Amino acid sequence: MTAAQQERTGTTQKSQPFCDVSVFLPADFALDSGETLSRPELKVRVYGDLEKPAILAAGGISAGRAVASCKDGPGWWSDIIAPGGFVDLDRFCVIGFDFLPNAGETARTITTHDHARALADALDVLDIDKLYGFLGASYGGMIGLAFAETYPDRIEKLCAISAPDRAHPSATALRGVQRRVIEFAARTGDPQAGVSLARQIAMVTYRTPEEFAERFESAPGAAAGAPYDICEYLIARGDAYHLEPQRYVTLSDSIDRHRVDPAKIVAQSLIIAPDSDRLTPLVDLKRLADGVAGAQFIEIPSVYGHDAFLKNTDLIGPHVKKFFEEKR
Repeated sequence: MTAAQQERTGTTQKSQPFCDVSVFLPADFALDSGETLSRPELKVRVYGDLEKPAILAAGGISAGRAVASCKDGPGWWSDIIAPGGFVDLDRFCVIGFDFLPNAGETARTITTHDHARALADALDVLDIDKLYGFLGASYGGMIGLAFAETYPDRIEKLCAISAPDRAHPSATALRGVQRRVIEFAARTGDPQAGVSLARQIAMVTYRTPEEFAERFESAPGAAAGAPYDICEYLIARGDAYHLEPQRYVTLSDSIDRHRVDPAKIVAQSLIIAPDSDRLTPLVDLKRLADGVAGAQFIEIPSVYGHDAFLKNTDLIGPHVKKFFEEKR
């Protein structure tokens, strides 16, 4: 790996090797916006043996390269990716990655296709000519779609969960409010408070009214302006969330900038759609599946909305397992 810097090695809980690698992108790597990265570097984590079929895995904008559990901490998708799991680390090599921009980057506008090109460079460094699969949910699924569109010869299977070919206007409206909240808070000198508020709004969009009705009574606070019980939950989630304000704005905007042409995707594809997802409506995901030749479409019943890929792994996992383990 002459173009990469190995940072750290270790083992997963079942002695599965992993390796963190910093891939230094080409000096002429330019974003679709015309901007350049002040740190043209993509951080990836490789689980398992690179001689096995390789699957890239990615999730929402809060996710990163730690997709599976290992000795340095839990993985955000360890219910799906694990030795003997739905994506079996005894059978596959799994690659996670951190989204661009890196913390402190000056570049403001980044697309899912920028990520696709950076991943292609990373695969070159890892000496992987063709992915066996790409497993992506939410923003990560959008990147998977962009990769499959841009590099049809470098991917065999694509599984996209709650990931459309383009953002729904109502979802863009909500994310636009979140971005303006962050930028308003920055102008008042408290950008982290803006991130907390934006995250609180996001949590409302990720979940469903039905779930909130099951969990909260909306008992009033002591006086007008005091938080209700559901508000206390959202405040806690917002205050616990740490993402650099400008990076939040950039990744949020990248979702709304996303556009792919389903007709250009030739990989064997599985589109999974939770029936309660308000950010990526069922009709949009069905339209995507209809536009990809030969794509399978599976509707998942869920009370968790957009977060079904994290909360309903027992329902989603078997479909993912069958898709990646079955022969074409």
